[in-house]
Amino acid sequence: MTVHAYHGGASFAAIGVDMTHLERAAQVITADVLDAWFDPAPAVLATLREHLPFLLKSSPPSHAEGFVQEVARRRGVPPGSVLPGAGSSSLLFACLPRMLEPGRPVAVLEPMYSEYEHIAGTLLGCPLVRIPLREDDGFEPRTEEIAAAVRKARPQALLVVNPNNPTGRCWPREELLALADAAGGGTLVVVDETYLEFAGEGLSLEPEAAARKNLVVVKSMSKVYALSGARVGYMVLHPEWAAELEKWIPPWPVGLLSQAAAMEALRHPEYYRSMYDETRRLREEFRAALRALDPLPSCTNYFLIRPPRPAELAARLREEQIYVREFFAGPLAGKYLRITVRSREENRRMIEAMQ
Repeated sequence: MTVHAYHGGASFAAIGVDMTHLERAAQVITADVLDAWFDPAPAVLATLREHLPFLLKSSPPSHAEGFVQEVARRRGVPPGSVLPGAGSSSLLFACLPRMLEPGRPVAVLEPMYSEYEHIAGTLLGCPLVRIPLREDDGFEPRTEEIAAAVRKARPQALLVVNPNNPTGRCWPREELLALADAAGGGTLVVVDETYLEFAGEGLSLEPEAAARKNLVVVKSMSKVYALSGARVGYMVLHPEWAAELEKWIPPWPVGLLSQAAAMEALRHPEYYRSMYDETRRLREEFRAALRALDPLPSCTNYFLIRPPRPAELAARLREEQIYVREFFAGPLAGKYLRITVRSREENRRMIEAMQ
């Protein structure tokens, strides 16, 4: 049995997992993971600097009550519909096994973030209904085709990521709601919105998830708030679902330093809005410079390229301390590389290396 799903992060080998040479990070371009190129909001950093000894040595509120309240206030949902966790993956491993019945079918898109397939298929033994995204269509999700596949298979759940990872394609909000309606009450629709803020404003389904029993939204604050190292996220779901699943969320689900950083980040939307705007500009500059490598359209902070020899290119980039995401299985294997948008200087360095 596979113990873990495969992720990027090979770049940390160049920095050192023993953390004794973190200064090496300045020379390494970590475009194999989807972390933000920008820093957290200045107010976040100021809070951490001012209170760091206290935040490190003190126990946090036992159920992240303040964080839950801040999320509810900022997202316009009831506090009883918010479940906090140490990143979205922590919540997925805690909650999906209690949402899904082992042995019953679960629908996933292909290609898509592998953690969902790992939990539902490998760990829970659910037969996977793979709904392919068409390569000749740039992997754009077609709502009617996916809805028809769901109606035919009648899975217990449909798991999607929006924008999709690793393709970078985005689903319009109204189409996703139509898909949830088409799935019916017998199919739970789980939507991972980890990268959604990069795509624009007013796209989240969080308010609808708080009101619908067949819709769950998974949120990570890692990428869009530049807090990947803090490990903080949350789920929004119907209060009845939340009350049942809350029993399985351990006490102190989010560290005190992470709670303080996340709450301060939520209080500064104007800073992050400017960073999302700049990310979109950087992405399109980057894609234009790599047009010879057939970059696919994207609405978020990463995109796919299709070089003639992906493995060779990835190996050559590693020699220059540049790491990109390779694929070793599925429809992208041997064809594509995923590139994360970094700062303009880092993007220029990658462009020169790829040329």
